[in-house]
Amino acid sequence: MSQNINSLSSICILRLSSIGDITHMIPVINTLRNHSPKSNITWIIGKTEYGLVKNIKDIEFVVFDKKRSFKSIRHLMKSLKGRRFDFLLHMQKSLRSRIISFFVRAGKKYNYENVKVQDKSHVLDTFFLFLQNLGITKKMLDWSININENNNIIKIKKKYIILNPFTSSRRFNFREWKINNYITICKYLSDRYDIDSVVVGGKSNYEINESKKIGAEKFIHNLVGKTNLQELYNIIKGCEFYIGPDSGTLHIASMLKKPVIGLFATSNPLRTGPYDNMNYVINKYEIALKKYNNKSIHEVKWGARIRNNQAMSLITQDDVIDMVDKILGL
Repeated sequence: MSQNINSLSSICILRLSSIGDITHMIPVINTLRNHSPKSNITWIIGKTEYGLVKNIKDIEFVVFDKKRSFKSIRHLMKSLKGRRFDFLLHMQKSLRSRIISFFVRAGKKYNYENVKVQDKSHVLDTFFLFLQNLGITKKMLDWSININENNNIIKIKKKYIILNPFTSSRRFNFREWKINNYITICKYLSDRYDIDSVVVGGKSNYEINESKKIGAEKFIHNLVGKTNLQELYNIIKGCEFYIGPDSGTLHIASMLKKPVIGLFATSNPLRTGPYDNMNYVINKYEIALKKYNNKSIHEVKWGARIRNNQAMSLITQDDVIDMVDKILGL
């Protein structure tokens, strides 16, 4: 049912994670603010993801620490005590978010059951469908998040690219390209174009230890585990382009309008790839479907994953070098 958006006094958004999906939420939030400047907007968000978007103006954040769920639920109940929203947009399917939604009092609650998901749509477009329940049909692709520019963490005086070899730590993820491949790419960039490479990633022991395999080449700068999300945002903002598999960092690069060499074989980039930024994506998804699942893209559920640890090897070093040359003009 269409609503007069200016008549709404309060809207609650429930979307905790992941970093990639939080980047997809940003234009949704900015569209909502633009259409409803007088509404109070509250966003229930994960603690890690909050670090990226915390500077967005005119948004009240309720931060949920997924590592301390019981303590965070108590905090949530205290923060929302006595409050009732006009609308709750419950924009996540996880069990945790379903539990959280029980503690949010709202006149109307909308979840994925209330959204007519279009066939073969990108995750971001699906998020925008939630706003139709509020009478908003026009979307703004505005990724501004009000981060102050501060690149002091990086001391490179020459051009550089960013790469993040790592993805989600979930079991059977299989989205990572072998890290030794990146050494070849970085050397090519240095020898051919005199461009350095900056490796980024999270603070897990796996990422830090794995990144050490890249070695101590003078043209490779290892910042894995050394940045917060806003520092990472600013480092990416200064780069020439980005290389990596499907990850939150890839989507930060895309929202900054950087050319993105996305490495996709086990997931469909048309659903989860860099939004409106697919010119340099290497897409081996359909080939992997046929090789490892013996299925065509028309025979599987939209967005189906390929659970095979060899699938990313379908992407070759030459594939990536070809995209590097396309970006740099050869």
